[in-house]
Amino acid sequence: MNRLLKHLVFILMLFTGYEVYSQPPASFRSSNNGRNKVESYRENYVDRQLNLNEDQKAKFWPVYRQYHDEITSVKRAKRQNILTNKSRDQMQKDLQFDQQLIDIKRRYNQEFMKIMPADKVAKIYQSEREFNDELFKQLGERSNPD
Repeated sequence: MNRLLKHLVFILMLFTGYEVYSQPPASFRSSNNGRNKVESYRENYVDRQLNLNEDQKAKFWPVYRQYHDEITSVKRAKRQNILTNKSRDQMQKDLQFDQQLIDIKRRYNQEFMKIMPADKVAKIYQSEREFNDELFKQLGERSNPD
């Protein structure tokens, strides 16, 4: 009986340990937290580059966040199309997504122009490109620490 109890306890401990190790680390379970940090860094970077006054900030950030959400949504749909669609019309759908991105940028370009001068509007897109370049550079350095 004592021997059976030892085996049973050992098996229970084995399965308990397996279950603990099967859980991904908290940082991976909460991927939105990582995205939120990146979005916060992006907004801080764009904010520093634009150097807006308080009135412009109050008008700009709600519009920018809406713009960014729409762009992100279309890009996500485009990526999903690439992953799932293997048919001949994939290129046509890809072009439709590209057109949607252009339409969104045109529409929001007009909205941004109501808030700030053209040189600052151009700086929005430049700041986003610079931020993305730096982000990809840092991610590349993390994955290749050579």
